[in-house]
Amino acid sequence: MACRKYMQGCKNKGNSLEKFFSNNEHVRLIENQIIPLGQELKEWAESDYERNGKYPENLVVKGVGGKYLRSKAEAFIDKLLFQHGIPFHYEEKIILGGIAIYPDFTIRHPRTGEYFYWEHFGMMDSQEYVSKVCRKLKLYCDGGIYPSINLITTYETKDHPLGAECIENVIKEYFLQ
Repeated sequence: MACRKYMQGCKNKGNSLEKFFSNNEHVRLIENQIIPLGQELKEWAESDYERNGKYPENLVVKGVGGKYLRSKAEAFIDKLLFQHGIPFHYEEKIILGGIAIYPDFTIRHPRTGEYFYWEHFGMMDSQEYVSKVCRKLKLYCDGGIYPSINLITTYETKDHPLGAECIENVIKEYFLQ
């Protein structure tokens, strides 16, 4: 607040932020409060978080770093996110509309830090499962998380599995361009 008042009192015209950072004393005042994005994302990726504790018997496919995932497709996503250095959490709890859900992947964009969620729907040939998917997508939209904007969705059936090439293309489109 003191810095803001000072900047308002400056009579020189020009970019006030630029003026502020051109003064070494100002920089020293705030340097311990600013964390570079790369460091913040690294700390976030390594931090503990509340995971989905339901159906641990379904965690059957070993992913990167020894964690277990629920499907081969999720293991491919896990591996490719890791290989590209994209920070993520697996099945981290979020609250939408007062309901706890666990997106398959909560991802931070490596350049902006923006949050993205990736849901892989792997049993689309089951009508009961499709009904649950529709309810979950509505919950996301009601919570301001939208498909193709900040919600990535992939799908598969028994006859049409999700391949590594498709996952690679999604990662490139959202995080590497």
